Amino acid sequence: MQQEQQSILITGGMGFFGWNAAQYLRQRGMTVHQASSALERYPSETQGSIIPLDVLNTASIQAALEKTTPTMIIHAAALSAPMTCEQQSEVAHAVNVIGTHNIANSASVLDIPLVLLSTDLVFNGDKNTLKDGFYTESDTPDARIVYGKTKMSAEQIFFERTYANKQYERWIILRTSLMFGRGVAWANGFPHFAVNLLTSGKTTTLFTDQFRTPAYIPDIAEAILQLIELEKYGEIYHCGGGERIDRVSFVERYCAIANVDKNGIIACSMNDVPNYTTRVRDVSLYSGKLHAALNGNWQPTVLDDAFRQIMSL
Repeated sequence: MQQEQQSILITGGMGFFGWNAAQYLRQRGMTVHQASSALERYPSETQGSIIPLDVLNTASIQAALEKTTPTMIIHAAALSAPMTCEQQSEVAHAVNVIGTHNIANSASVLDIPLVLLSTDLVFNGDKNTLKDGFYTESDTPDARIVYGKTKMSAEQIFFERTYANKQYERWIILRTSLMFGRGVAWANGFPHFAVNLLTSGKTTTLFTDQFRTPAYIPDIAEAILQLIELEKYGEIYHCGGGERIDRVSFVERYCAIANVDKNGIIACSMNDVPNYTTRVRDVSLYSGKLHAALNGNWQPTVLDDAFRQIMSL
């Protein structure tokens, strides 16, 4: 499918999702601006190309939009590490909720299409997905952890019309699952943090009873392009991968293809770690609504094929 030329601003553009998405979107011929609030975190050779943008500073947002004049915003900036959110709940609320409100205000005033990246963790994970089906957009969010609760609140901004232009409709909420892609030196992505430990001769502890539908970042980016082109606004879409899988099996599959010794994997239950406070058992997503909205022109990449693509980069 041929997309109209887009100029895309990605908030959180140097994070694991943002960096991987930017590479894919540029390959698709898009102009991409990667925005960040902390340029000093990244290699010096990249800093000149990063757009300064602090989601908690409206003047910063305005300056970034004036500089880049985007035709689309992907709002990926977030405090997303679940344990960090539990420990710093006020910071998580500020970045994930107030920051989203600020971005939505600016996008609504300028009528720029905006995609909010949300998460499968808006659900509590108690559903028996094998018996009752994966989570769909009709399931009621009921987050158990702080990160999920902040994303629930961020989603409500659009439905409650708390942004500046109450007539603004050009928004999309995309709930993704455990995102994976090419390793980024400054971003702790999955499965690379585990694989890196294994290749250095160390052990990594992974859960056998935590299930997700891992989403390959290029697939997410492609879904965003198609949704915007078809103007599928004002809706929530689930964007998960094609397989329900636990973390141990995921890393073992990757290791098998990468020829990495998996003997350092310590497989255990979440209940074996008493201080593990972000217990979400199964938030597998059904992406049928997204597939239908894109007229069948989008499919998640087969997991092993995605692994091979990552390793070839």
